[in-house]
Amino acid sequence: MIPLLLLTNILFNTLENYYVAEKIKTMRRQANIISTNLTVKGLDKDSTNITEYASKLESYEYERMLILDKRGYVVYDSNQRDVDKAYATEDVIDTLKGNTPTYSSREEDIIKVLVPIIPTDGKKGEVSGVTLLTSTYADITKTINEQKSVSYMIMIALFILIFILSYYFSGIITKPFKRLLVSINKITDGNLDEKIDIKGNYEIEEIGTAFNHMTDKLERIDETRRQFVANVSHELKTPLSSVKVLAESLLMQPDAPKELYKEFFEDISQEIERETIIIDDLLTLVTLDKKENELNVSETNLNILVESIMKRLKPLADIKGVEMVFESYREVIAEVDKTKIALAITNLIENAIKYNKEYGSIMVKLNSDYKNARLTVEDTGIGIPEDSVNKVFQRFYRVDKTRSRETGGTGLGLSITHQAILMHQGFVRCSSQVGIGTTFEMSIPLRRPLAEKNES
Repeated sequence: MIPLLLLTNILFNTLENYYVAEKIKTMRRQANIISTNLTVKGLDKDSTNITEYASKLESYEYERMLILDKRGYVVYDSNQRDVDKAYATEDVIDTLKGNTPTYSSREEDIIKVLVPIIPTDGKKGEVSGVTLLTSTYADITKTINEQKSVSYMIMIALFILIFILSYYFSGIITKPFKRLLVSINKITDGNLDEKIDIKGNYEIEEIGTAFNHMTDKLERIDETRRQFVANVSHELKTPLSSVKVLAESLLMQPDAPKELYKEFFEDISQEIERETIIIDDLLTLVTLDKKENELNVSETNLNILVESIMKRLKPLADIKGVEMVFESYREVIAEVDKTKIALAITNLIENAIKYNKEYGSIMVKLNSDYKNARLTVEDTGIGIPEDSVNKVFQRFYRVDKTRSRETGGTGLGLSITHQAILMHQGFVRCSSQVGIGTTFEMSIPLRRPLAEKNES
């Protein structure tokens, strides 16, 4: 509204200047006609005839007309005030010299136009009198003020309309955000099941949808956290419960034979070893979860790394008669944290051995393109049900808890693998068919992003 107001004032100032210029043109034209008629009719030499002629003229473009002789005396005054008086002002003297001056002053509220009366039979440059027309700004001011009044009324109406529309539409726009803020405060208070139903334009609905996705994910994360705490408690409590039962059994049999003591102590040792494995895996997972955890990156030959891991795990495979085959298409050199990637690959191959059939096989394939390294571990094991394929990377998740306990699994191996690969900005996928086998495919970039190198 402020620019509109300034523009309106500029427009009216320009319009006023235009009206003044047009009025001066009209007054000059009429003054020229009067001066010419006085000369043509030969009236310029007879004051009586001048008065008779001038008194018959009427015009709405000027308010007063003066006709002066060559001495500067008033021969005719339409207001009858200055007849026979000297009117030797500066602009009159200038006109008697043959010029046609114009004077206008907004402060004095006057417009003057002077035209010389030049006789037809006179000498060159001779002036026999002056025609002087005067007017005020009254009619122009009245016209401008009327237009200003209309314009200001329109502007006020427009301002009210804009204010009402702005208030209305701002309410429509801000209302969903206020509801969103209320929902955010509820989530801050712990109500993770809070949802919001926002209707509006596409962008606002997108925000509402994204917010609901966020709350769903937070709810899943919270549920995962609770499940994780419950699983940790259960996994740590089970070996301790077994140790307690064995110890109490010995205490209740003070005269038990030495062989029984030895057997119970072996069972206690196994439970302590199992507890140690669980704690070690938990510590590894917590270390990988730390945001400030950095990768100790170096150029690593993945072919040699995979071969060394398979060589180390061969005795475990030989126990079940599992055949392991390594197929490499080319030499693959990648910038990785050798320890973490070795841990991830070890878990994938070790799982393929543990959950394989007797005398089964494992195919490990390594390949790369110009950007990523890809490792595939394919086994002929028991397979994973379809509804469990997407859950195998969850912490403490086991497809078959009984079999997992037999193989010594903690349910953390694949979670550790998943987290280690994510740290390298890669991915790991699982596909499986029950009774046929399981395939894990992992992919990691060959080179670290330049931004991460600079930070290092």
